[in-house]
Amino acid sequence: MCCVSSDNHCKLEPKANTKVICKRCKVMLGETVSSETTKFYMTEIIIQSSERSFPIIPRSQFVQSVITQCLVQLSSARSTFRFRIQGQDDKVYILLWLLNSDSLVIESLRNSKYIKKFPLLEDTLKADSSSAWSAIKVLYQPCIKSRNERLVSLWESDISVHPLTLPSATCLELLLILSRSNANLPSSLCHMNSFQMDFPSVSQARGQ
Repeated sequence: MCCVSSDNHCKLEPKANTKVICKRCKVMLGETVSSETTKFYMTEIIIQSSERSFPIIPRSQFVQSVITQCLVQLSSARSTFRFRIQGQDDKVYILLWLLNSDSLVIESLRNSKYIKKFPLLEDTLKADSSSAWSAIKVLYQPCIKSRNERLVSLWESDISVHPLTLPSATCLELLLILSRSNANLPSSLCHMNSFQMDFPSVSQARGQ
């Protein structure tokens, strides 16, 4: 994680639409909108009091939690349930449909083979043999490598579909998280019509 503070941990690239880049890890944190306004991406920073201890949160868990909360808030405030996940260059990476926001996922019989198969989820899978956590239920379509171009065009022209802009690297990261999680679902839950299904977590596993 990178702190946004006065000791110059962030630098600005001299471009027309100036990007805010972390000097330490070179990650794009946001961009300057005007001389008085800087936009930060919610998936790239955590803002909290310096007096509090800083928790170590696995990256995949953090991305899922932040984006899940954002989808729930947007669907509640704007009554929209379909989203285009796109990069800062407006390239669409994922079409996502929120089905419900109050699912409870219970997983048992955890096996170490999943940790080897999905190293990105290692921190989550180290929990006890049976656990439960809050999640949302979504359908999604990958749109990389010219996939689903016709559907993307339809969703782009539909005013009920809300765009959600993230750094391009984070869009790919989210797609990887969704794909790996989907592959771990029972076959009866993997697909609905032409969409793939997933249950991104809202919070950490909370007990046996």
